[in-house]
Amino acid sequence: MDDGIGRPAISIALSHVETLVGPHCERLLELARAVERSGAEQIALSEHVTLARVITGHPGKGPGVFPFPGSEQYPEPMVTLAAIAAVTSRIRLSTNILIAPLRPAVLLAKSASTLDCLSGGRLDLGVGTGWHVDEYAAIGVPMTQLASRLDDTLRACRALWSSQPASFSSATVSFSEMYCCPSPVQAEIPIWIGGGVNRGVARRVAELGAGWTPMGGNDLEEVRTARSMITSACQDAGRDPSTVGIRVSVAPSTVGSAQDRITGIVDRMAELAAAGATVVQLPLPQLVSGVDDATEVIASLIEAADARMGPVSASAR
Repeated sequence: MDDGIGRPAISIALSHVETLVGPHCERLLELARAVERSGAEQIALSEHVTLARVITGHPGKGPGVFPFPGSEQYPEPMVTLAAIAAVTSRIRLSTNILIAPLRPAVLLAKSASTLDCLSGGRLDLGVGTGWHVDEYAAIGVPMTQLASRLDDTLRACRALWSSQPASFSSATVSFSEMYCCPSPVQAEIPIWIGGGVNRGVARRVAELGAGWTPMGGNDLEEVRTARSMITSACQDAGRDPSTVGIRVSVAPSTVGSAQDRITGIVDRMAELAAAGATVVQLPLPQLVSGVDDATEVIASLIEAADARMGPVSASAR
């Protein structure tokens, strides 16, 4: 076992699982139940509301380069997590990420608080600005000043969740003496903010976030840098940096035996935890062969991670 501080929480991504659940999400809820039975801490869904036939604008990619086609399935995450909430009882439910500026702030606040109520307080709201120009154009939202739009949206949501009635005024969102009911079950819905590894995002996370999803995958140096930036930004804001999590994604190897793939994931989890990660998100198609073996495979992974690092730490839950 490593130093005994506990392993990161394990989040299982239920996006890009058409090969497992069918073209119309026929077995998606069954898969969610299997993930909960495995002992994983979280289920996560990413999103695009719509995608162009030729996709442009992906960070770090050239024109038309995107790992999925425009026809890729992206079930709307709030609707889907509400359905998953109805068939599960323990596992946390995350959007990682939801493109927040595509939704009016008041509507997002209402959807999130309703989902938090229906799930018994299990929502983690992961948000970002997105990057797909055609997606913004199709929805009729200007793709300008996205950072400030995101800030305004999150501040407005927090105001609506914490005060009844609530008032808020900014350049992009304004309302006075408005109610958003039902209120969330959680005293504060955790907001996880996706973005580049830079001081501006670190300041946003320190002010508004429960955690940070640094864009770029699971590069150890980026995770270390993100943790350092969080510490500095939290100190400036008078906040305890240990209250801020970092989420990273790990893609399992597609070669070797099942046990070799699990060992490789656990090795990487240990390295990422040492660098400052508190949540590790895993895709399923590279890990399991179908819905029927999901519980056993994920449970084996968790057992191996616990043996290596100790049970999940309380701060990572």
